[in-house]
Parts: sequence; structure tokens; C-alpha cells
Amino acid sequence: MSVQPSAAATPAIDPTFQFVRELAAELSAGRVELPSFPDAAARVQQVLSDETVTRERIALVIAADAGLAARLLTMANSTLLHRGGAPITDLKVAITRVGHENIRTAALAYANAQLRRAPELAPIRRELEQCWQEGMQVAALAHAIAKEARQVRADEAMLGGLLHNIGKLYLLARSSKRAAGKLNASVVHEWYPSIGQALAENWKLPEHIAQAIAGQRDLERSHEGPPDLQDLLIVAVQLAGQIGGSSTADANLAQLPAAAALGLSDSALVRIMLESQTELSMLQAALG
Repeated sequence: MSVQPSAAATPAIDPTFQFVRELAAELSAGRVELPSFPDAAARVQQVLSDETVTRERIALVIAADAGLAARLLTMANSTLLHRGGAPITDLKVAITRVGHENIRTAALAYANAQLRRAPELAPIRRELEQCWQEGMQVAALAHAIAKEARQVRADEAMLGGLLHNIGKLYLLARSSKRAAGKLNASVVHEWYPSIGQALAENWKLPEHIAQAIAGQRDLERSHEGPPDLQDLLIVAVQLAGQIGGSSTADANLAQLPAAAALGLSDSALVRIMLESQTELSMLQAALG
């Protein structure tokens, strides 16, 4: 794909713009270079793109990295997914229990933890942690919206929420050694959705997930047919902005076409915001 900013481009004199444009060209050519991103986590994303893959094959890939295997078992036994009974200790059983989207989520959480601990990324550890917490917040809200609206699968909603700012994380990690200093925040804001879309496509995630990441700020989006993941992500990102006090968050979320498509009233949005706090706690426990 050809990566483009999500809104009007920033003037080329900005060094951040030039840097981001170069990264976009790399991604458009299929080159992904994410420092300290575990090979096992990347392989999981690739192997799950095969619709005929067996749980035995998935288990082999996951078992190759003890940390990733432990993360998946933790998720399978968490209150978010486990309904009681004996703890799961077999990877194949865990794979069946959690499903492919939650395996992707566990792999992403594991990879992100490795990034935040990487010595070469120590100067931006605080920014990486903030990026991760933002992703967790949107994932919790997306999961709560999915349960309220019953129009999009909850596991897919959670994955989409966690991935919504993966483009921002990529920009932070790749810029860690730049001599020019910190990235221009406005340029990052304009470009990270399309950078995230390119990453999702390179990892061979389902096309509709990549498109939802790219279109997460299309507040006027209206379409035929049932609501989809992009509608849900639009609402979740705006809700997260309201919780965080963002001046860019829409004050009348129930009037957004995406919220209307999902059947979300003002009272439903309030319930979701309250429920998301419990969702966030469970998600944090599930993903370690």
C-alpha cells in the first residue's frame, strides 16, 4: 500500500515530516524494522495469516519462546477469558480456548514488553510506556463497547484497540537514535494511523483490521450495512480522549455516525466508560 497521512500533510521543511515520510516509503515497500521486536511475536502474526494453520503449528511457534508461551497461558487463565475450573497448562488447549485474535493480542503484549525493556530504547521508555497504556485504555473501551453493542466480536475489538496506536509506537522506536531530537507531535498525530495500517498489512492481519486502524479518526464516516470494527474503534478512541481530557475528543459522541450505527445512546456510553475500568483491570492482569 502507499502510506499517506490521515489528514493534511505537514510542510516538508519539518524534519519530523521528512523522517516519517522516509519510514512510510520503507513500509510501502514491505520493509518493517522495529528494534527489539521479538522474532517469535512476528512469526505468530505471520502464521496466523494462514487460514488452514493447525493448532499444533501455532503451538510450535509459540513454544519456541518461553516468555511468549507463558504470556499466552497467563491470558488463557485470566478472569478475562477463563470461566473457572482447573488452570490450563497445555499450549494446545490454551490456543483452542483463547482463539486466534487473542493469541495475536498476547503476542503483541509480549513484544511490547520487550520493547519497553530494551536497553537501546531506554531514553524513550516513558514515551513507550505511555503509548502502551493508551493502547490498553482503548482496548478496554473497545471490549466494553463490543459487549454492549453486540455487533462486533469482543476479541477482535480488543485487538483493534490495542493496535490502534501501533504506528505511534513504531515511530517512537525508529526515532530513538535520531540526533534531531523529539518528534513533532502534530506530525506523529497525522501519520500514525496510516503507519499502523501499513504495519498491520505487513504482519498480514485481516484487511478489515488494518482499515479500521487507518480510519479510526474518520468521525463523519457513514456506510451501508451493519456496523463494523472501524465504527467501534472510532467511538473507543474518542471515548479514551474524553477520559484523558483531550481537547480533540468529540463532546457529543452519541451523535457520531459510528455511535449511531452501533446503537449507542448517551446512557450506554456512560455505562461503557464505567465498565471499561473493570475491563482495563482484567486486561492488565491478562496481558501481564
